[in-house]
Amino acid sequence: MAARGRRAIQRATITAMWFALSLVYLFPYIWMVMTGIRDPIDTLALPPRLWFHPTLAGFDTIFRTTGFQHYLLNSAIVAVSATALVIAAAAPAAYALTHLKVRGQPFLFSILVARMVPGIAIVVPIYLAAVKLGQLDTYQVLILIYAAFNLPFAIWLLRSFFREIQPELRDAAIVDGCGEFTVFRRIMLPLASGGLVATSVFVFIAAWNEFLFALVLSNSNAATAPLAILGFRTEYGIQWGAIGAAALLVLTPVVAFALLMQRYLVRGLTMGSIK
Repeated sequence: MAARGRRAIQRATITAMWFALSLVYLFPYIWMVMTGIRDPIDTLALPPRLWFHPTLAGFDTIFRTTGFQHYLLNSAIVAVSATALVIAAAAPAAYALTHLKVRGQPFLFSILVARMVPGIAIVVPIYLAAVKLGQLDTYQVLILIYAAFNLPFAIWLLRSFFREIQPELRDAAIVDGCGEFTVFRRIMLPLASGGLVATSVFVFIAAWNEFLFALVLSNSNAATAPLAILGFRTEYGIQWGAIGAAALLVLTPVVAFALLMQRYLVRGLTMGSIK
């Protein structure tokens, strides 16, 4: 009985510690939600008011005054297009670097170096190029920039998934008369589906949340949702309710997408951990 009681106390202690840690981690998000559904007076009150009357004034402000849905649509167009472009280019590249005898193996490190370059170091040349080409404040320039920055990471990540596929499967398909593209499309891609989904989630989140290039390369037509949130800081003050509501709307699609793909995401990230 004594041993059983000690185990119960240990489980309760561990549960309490995990609950406290989760609360610390989730507190910024909880505060963001509370900011979006309460009056700004309650937000600025000292000490903070935990009990308040919920209001949707912040959502009314962002939709009726600023047309925030336009910026959400821009973010969706840019993020989805960039993700599709990255996966379409990274999957065959990763497959070739893994299963084909190509001379691009040393090139893998060079593309990772391109990922290490901070965006602020090249944002001015990219801005000047966009102005010269007449692509400023367009979807195309954001999609290409996001794709270019996420492509090295996607190739590196997908390469680890393709490495877990036995090369004997490709050899057997080649012997049976399949061409290289058929092997890639009908055998390799289905087997690496978990990795494709995991990579898509990471690329989508990176493109959806990107701020620097959206700030420099877009103005109104192609401005994304993270950039639109900056507009709620005006000379008349900070619209805390609108910021909280907008941040909640920006966060929701990413969380929903990750939850929908959770099964495939876990499968992709754990692929190869157990032989």
